[in-house]
Amino acid sequence: MMPLTMLPVGKEAVVNRCVAKETTKKFLEGLGILPGTAISVLAEINGDLIVCIRGSRVALNKGIAQQLMVQV
Repeated sequence: MMPLTMLPVGKEAVVNRCVAKETTKKFLEGLGILPGTAISVLAEINGDLIVCIRGSRVALNKGIAQQLMVQV
């Protein structure tokens, strides 16, 4: 298990858990980022990520991405 920020561009992983505050968890759930969901990194710009989740592109800042634990 590793933070999403460690996932290389082009790789796919599964969201394992979120270690963020409850409000951030609710925000991510609204975007469809839930445990058990496949996620892949499309691009990395200054630490911020553009990810693909359920066919949608979502931008996440580095702080939030570090709190998402994924498993390859």
